[in-house]
Amino acid sequence: MSAGGRKSEIRPHSDIERWAKKSPAAAQPVLAAGSAIDDLTALTTAQLYSLSAKRNRDYSREIVRLATEERDRAQAALQEIQSRLDRANKHLEKVEESARDSHREYLDAKNLLLRVRQSSNNSTAVPMNIALDDSSVEDILGIISKKKDNNNAGKSPGRKSQKFPYIEDILVSLAKSGELHKGTKLSSTECHLVNKKDNSHYVNTMKLVEELWTEEEELFLRSSREEIEESLEEAKIIAETISLRCLTKLNEFEGREDPTPTNHQKPSFVSVGNRARKVFAARKAGDENLV
Repeated sequence: MSAGGRKSEIRPHSDIERWAKKSPAAAQPVLAAGSAIDDLTALTTAQLYSLSAKRNRDYSREIVRLATEERDRAQAALQEIQSRLDRANKHLEKVEESARDSHREYLDAKNLLLRVRQSSNNSTAVPMNIALDDSSVEDILGIISKKKDNNNAGKSPGRKSQKFPYIEDILVSLAKSGELHKGTKLSSTECHLVNKKDNSHYVNTMKLVEELWTEEEELFLRSSREEIEESLEEAKIIAETISLRCLTKLNEFEGREDPTPTNHQKPSFVSVGNRARKVFAARKAGDENLV
């Protein structure tokens, strides 16, 4: 309060400074109060900046944490994708290897067909490169030659006089019908040439054929119906070769000194099936005795 009893008015800062220069002692408290306010304002501003910086820091840390988690998830996904890619590559290698094997088998079958055609055109004999399972190639060719000579001379009965179908007839029929192309086991097939009452002979005969035909012969006879029709003569030659091999092996199983089939031995499925049944029974009994 001034001496006149009026309240002192707050003057502008410039006025205060001029007043302070004129009355330093009286202005000292006012200047101190202004300095305290400035310090408080600066402190408040610094605290606000600090709080804002802290919030920005926390926000940045959260962003870094989220980015790190996203990176970890991406790395895990990448590892899973890489693992799947490795498995897919291994599977692809197996498929490619299987395709190469199939292609090789196709080429082998194609070469077999070519050899059979050449053999048929040249001498109507069995293919020379087909394995004959211990049977002499010369003996088989001789048998076929004798059979052809006998047929030409009228010494052997014609097919019309056959009481039971021959093995080669059954194999060709199964191949032409597409039954073998399905992958069915021979002993599980059905042929319209065979009566149901003779089924046991048929099963034993087919089991014997399954033991004796070669991989190439099986592959050829299991061709599609269209391929069999295109190569029917070759299929007949292969089937006849298998039929003669069955007779040869049965003679060998039965202990004949010369296993070459004789002229009176016919490869009918009933005759072969009956002989095969005895061989299988003797083999089973021998195995049981060994046990």
